[in-house]
Amino acid sequence: MRRMAATVTLVSTSDAEGQRFGMVATSVTSVTMEPPTLLVCVSRTAHVHAPLMARGRMCVNVLLEDQVAVLQAFSGAVPHQERFAGGAWDTHPGLDLPYLAQSQALFFCDIEQVLEVGTHSVVLARVLEARSAQAVRPMVYVDGRVGQLAAKGVA
Repeated sequence: MRRMAATVTLVSTSDAEGQRFGMVATSVTSVTMEPPTLLVCVSRTAHVHAPLMARGRMCVNVLLEDQVAVLQAFSGAVPHQERFAGGAWDTHPGLDLPYLAQSQALFFCDIEQVLEVGTHSVVLARVLEARSAQAVRPMVYVDGRVGQLAAKGVA
């Protein structure tokens, strides 16, 4: 699986008391445009799993290639309660979801369906709102390392 390049994202949510939860996710993909739907795989042992399932709402934050410090904080190097201290985090006023303001793209979603597969919950999430940065510079993960996308023209 390490040979499959993937865009690096952070899945973020909050509970009824406003406590924030988040995790790194590379198993995120577009499912349909009508209605706009994402597939997100979440380990059932992840700290974010229970609050995410209870809330039924999340933000998928697509990281920029230079946001390695934010990635490291959410990769287990920083305790759960301190992960949101780094980066420019904000809260969506209408959806009450934490999001990383300077992301490649943001997808604010409601969970539509959950399928249990092995150790993970496969989540189908309806996109309620999407935002994106002008430049396309997503962080990419492959073979245990992060890097950047080198776009080449097609002849």
